[in-house]
Amino acid sequence: MREKILSNLVTFREKANLSQDQMADKMHVSQSKYARFENGTTKTDLEMMIRFCQVLDITLVDVITWPDTYVNLDKIPTQKEETVLLSIEIKKDKKDQILRLVFGDNNLEIFNK
Repeated sequence: MREKILSNLVTFREKANLSQDQMADKMHVSQSKYARFENGTTKTDLEMMIRFCQVLDITLVDVITWPDTYVNLDKIPTQKEETVLLSIEIKKDKKDQILRLVFGDNNLEIFNK
């Protein structure tokens, strides 16, 4: 039964498209503590199980009984990439140097049009 639960932890985390490091961050624990929890190298901690379920918005029953009891894995939110806009102010004479550094010489022409 314990092996099944540990396997389910991996299944649910992977379905959410999260690495162990990302999951640990969301649960506010170190990556090594999370890895020991998921791999079963430490005793299964109920508090950790509850945190895990809260992050993925599932129930403890889901983790324990899946796949014997139907749980819609599609309801687990997946981690999506976020787009970040970076804005910097530079002197006009440095603009071309920075654009070349970031985008290369060939793409510089696009920005100068």
